[in-house]
Amino acid sequence: MSNSNNSSSFIGGWCFDSSTTQGSLSTNDGNANGKICKQKLSHKSSVSQNRSRSVATSAQLLESRFSNVLSRVSGNTRRSAATGTKGRKFVSTAPGAPVAQEKVVCSIFESAKDADTRVGMCIINYTTGEMTISEFMDSQIFIRTLHKLQIHQPTEIILPSVSLSPKVSKLATLIKFNIPESVKVSEATVKYFNAKDGLKAVEHYGLFPHSEKVSCLEEFTGKKFGLCATSAAARYVTQYSNETSHHYKFRNFRIRYEGTENTMLIDPRTIRGLELVSNLIEKNGLSFFKHLNRTVTKPGQRALRNNILQPLSNANTIKMRFEAVVELQANPDLLRSLRSELKTVQDLDVLYCMLLSVNHGAIKQKHRINYAISLKDSFASSKKIKSLLEESQLKASLLQEIKENIFGTVLNDLQELINDHINEDCTLATTDLEHQNQMIYAVRSGSNGLLDVLRQLYKKVIDEVYEYVSKLSEDHHMNIDYGYDSSRGFFMKVKRTEVSTSDLHPTFINRIQKKNMIEFTTMHVVKLNARLNEVMSEILLMSDQLVERLLNDTVKHIAVLFMVAEAVSILDLLCSFAQYGSETNAIVPEFSDALLIKGARHPILSTVIDDYVPNDIVCTKSSSSIQIITGCNMSGKSVYIKQVALLNIMAQIGCPIPAEYACFPLYTKIHARVCNDPLELNSSTFAAEMKEMAYFLHDVDDKTLMIIDELGRGSSIGDGFAISLAITEHLVQKNCTVFLTTHFNDIAKIMSSRPTVVHLHMSTTLDETDALKMTYKITNEFDHIKNYGLRVVKSLFPPKIIKEACELANSISTARKKTTNSLLTTEESLEYQGRVVQVRQIHYLVALLSKIKSSEDFSLDSLKAIQENFVKRFNF
Repeated sequence: MSNSNNSSSFIGGWCFDSSTTQGSLSTNDGNANGKICKQKLSHKSSVSQNRSRSVATSAQLLESRFSNVLSRVSGNTRRSAATGTKGRKFVSTAPGAPVAQEKVVCSIFESAKDADTRVGMCIINYTTGEMTISEFMDSQIFIRTLHKLQIHQPTEIILPSVSLSPKVSKLATLIKFNIPESVKVSEATVKYFNAKDGLKAVEHYGLFPHSEKVSCLEEFTGKKFGLCATSAAARYVTQYSNETSHHYKFRNFRIRYEGTENTMLIDPRTIRGLELVSNLIEKNGLSFFKHLNRTVTKPGQRALRNNILQPLSNANTIKMRFEAVVELQANPDLLRSLRSELKTVQDLDVLYCMLLSVNHGAIKQKHRINYAISLKDSFASSKKIKSLLEESQLKASLLQEIKENIFGTVLNDLQELINDHINEDCTLATTDLEHQNQMIYAVRSGSNGLLDVLRQLYKKVIDEVYEYVSKLSEDHHMNIDYGYDSSRGFFMKVKRTEVSTSDLHPTFINRIQKKNMIEFTTMHVVKLNARLNEVMSEILLMSDQLVERLLNDTVKHIAVLFMVAEAVSILDLLCSFAQYGSETNAIVPEFSDALLIKGARHPILSTVIDDYVPNDIVCTKSSSSIQIITGCNMSGKSVYIKQVALLNIMAQIGCPIPAEYACFPLYTKIHARVCNDPLELNSSTFAAEMKEMAYFLHDVDDKTLMIIDELGRGSSIGDGFAISLAITEHLVQKNCTVFLTTHFNDIAKIMSSRPTVVHLHMSTTLDETDALKMTYKITNEFDHIKNYGLRVVKSLFPPKIIKEACELANSISTARKKTTNSLLTTEESLEYQGRVVQVRQIHYLVALLSKIKSSEDFSLDSLKAIQENFVKRFNF
């Protein structure tokens, strides 16, 4: 196990996931007695440019903003060319949707009687055999807990009884209102939440290497709340396995401790609002996940979904991924071969998980040969993938790590072990007869003398069936064929065009009429089937003993197998990112303290809209961390701010982004309050909007990115303006990064006097018919188009109504000018604003110099030019 600061992108020592935890194996205390649940509550890449070019590009972006920041004060104007857009219906080409878990149990422990918000969680996934343990200090509204539930999607949640009675705790209440109705909530008595029992469960069910067992257990020591949750989850496992089939009786789980230090938090409301994994309007519509998804395996899909919901925040780990993606993009033939081979790989998480069940109960006896062949095929695929990686002589450290883990000496030994027991030419069976012959002949000849004798007997009975059917055809002058199914054994059939049921000879019994055939049997065939079943039972008993020994030898190396599964999932993820980057001409970003994007494109809309208009994004902590965007309806404000969040997520999961150049800071939280039009589907109210904003404001810091779309839209002008201004003022004090759209232009005027606040505008022009024409371009300049809202809806109402509305709007505007003392009309306020702009110029200069100081391409002449430009614009 490695510590949480490991820079690799594998889990723990293996590092294949976005979490910083180990991938060992574990489960529950076997001494559990009694029922856990007292009560059940139903409720509700292109490759990155070289270093010098990127530094120059980011410097140009900064200098561009540095040069244009005075435009409104000094009167400089600039027009952007208008480019039309054409909408298309979203069509998903993703190979699959996020994998739904069959059974996922989540145990949560809190100290309901204290004000402490520390939470312990234990999630058991019965499909993949994983047990994930977490402990963290949450916010007062338990955002991280809800985030974990969103990621793991439990089907049942276990809470301590004190959280539900005599008074329902805040955490239990929030869980109730943030999970689907289908999720069952159970309570367990507090005595089952015991840290000592939790540690025993980890030790009892963990498949830790003997030499590392002590160090592995030390990582869990001290995680009291996490171990308490584990204790209750382990008790549940024991109870549940006693009440259900062998499929759910696990002797081990893959245990990992999942911290929160090196991952980004995206709250459930933001996940829904940005449509990260599902479409809000159409259940099977296009989502961010479907758009990005180029994976070809089930583990790869799960890895992509988990990464989107929980991006990385460790720079070294992200850079390792990009290094691998760049190298895969540079080798298109290798990328194509890897994806082709990965398509043949089964769901290794599910395949290897079956080995964790008690006495391999999850593998039905009659399917164990098929299972052994599936293991053999998975080893062969891993070997081919390693050969492809070795032939290409890749240098990326992550790809090297995958190559070493995907097929080593252990897998080679297991492959030879299976080949020693199973015939090499034996393939997966698809029909009943193939499956029966497979069970009979799969085990290699010579393994057991009696087994070989029984096989000869089996062949003799089969031949007798064939001869008998052939003789019947001759005797009755019909084309009689044979059939086989697992329930009846051998039977005979003849086409209905040859004979009717009434004309069949009396010796043909158990007649069944099908659409085109008549099926029947005879007493002799019934006797042959009985003999065949006896021989088969003896053969299967001996074969099963050999296969059982094979599985027991294989399960000794289960930790290595799960390392292979992790390697396959992360390789598929990297190949997916490389494929996406190649298809969309995306680039690899850099990372620093500033957000600088040249030619940023919305990752989804830019692929479905003709002539999409890209925009530059410049955001620095000292001079433009709060960006207020205004503009008329449908001018592109919402798209602009949403793309900021989506591009940041892409950058922090290691996926190339659609832009000419990009540099990102590393955020640890993203909160987005977005309006998902069309208007007829928008049922939000002012109270709901403010409740959502209050939810976010409890959890912001200097590493938070906030996206706020049309703040205060659900109330009266006065109330909406007042609360919007107050919230903006609060966010300025929090030092977070905010992109905010609003129709309250006065908010931008008042707040733009702050050095960290900038006012941007989505430009709009008027065409020859005096109709609005959207340019979809962000600018520092502001259009003075009156009544743009009325112009937008002009075609929907009779001219008389529009005319009266315009007259009323002009009257209100005139009255307002007479009664309102504008802060921007006095010389004093203009002078103050000029000083603010000068401070902002200084901040831009500092950011520019910080960016270029490490570059050797900037000469003394370049620095002098920057100095002269600064002095000239500073003394405007």
